[in-house]
Amino acid sequence: MQTSARLGSSTEETRAKILIAAKAIYEQNGTRGTTTREVAERAGVNEATVFRHFGNKHALLQAMREDACPLAVFETVLASLDGDLRRDLGAIAAAMVTAMHAQRSMLCISLAEDATGDSQPEWRGPITIMQRMEAYFADQISLGRMRGEARRLAAFFMGMCFSYVIARKIWNSYVIDPSDLDGLVDIFLNGAK
Repeated sequence: MQTSARLGSSTEETRAKILIAAKAIYEQNGTRGTTTREVAERAGVNEATVFRHFGNKHALLQAMREDACPLAVFETVLASLDGDLRRDLGAIAAAMVTAMHAQRSMLCISLAEDATGDSQPEWRGPITIMQRMEAYFADQISLGRMRGEARRLAAFFMGMCFSYVIARKIWNSYVIDPSDLDGLVDIFLNGAK
């Protein structure tokens, strides 16, 4: 085991190495079976470095959650929307599903941690995305393009995207199918009569 971060590596590089190592160990051992010592060894730093960057195991898990939330990507997608409701929702769904798929293992780790009741996650990134989606739907409602309650619409739309990502493992489908996303948007906008 390397006892300290290599000379010349930046704080951000060390932090990133620790997060990558932690994710791998958490995926392999689960939340209860992971130790900060194992994370440090995998990252090539000493355990004190893990504590210096994150404070404790719970804070490390919280940082992993935040790192897994692509808020900047989502903000870019929202800024690029052209006003066509179906196309906009398709772009949002594609961004959400792609990001969630890339971080699917972290989603599962977080759900397992939440199920133990040992922690109360802050989920700042997803909460911020939910707020942005709520604002998006409030704008659509005010323009007369949709009806309903913005928060509920945001929750249902995000829930549909989340369910699609998580359920794909059950269906043995690991490729995101654009026609599935078109169907998700269609069902969201028109129902499934």
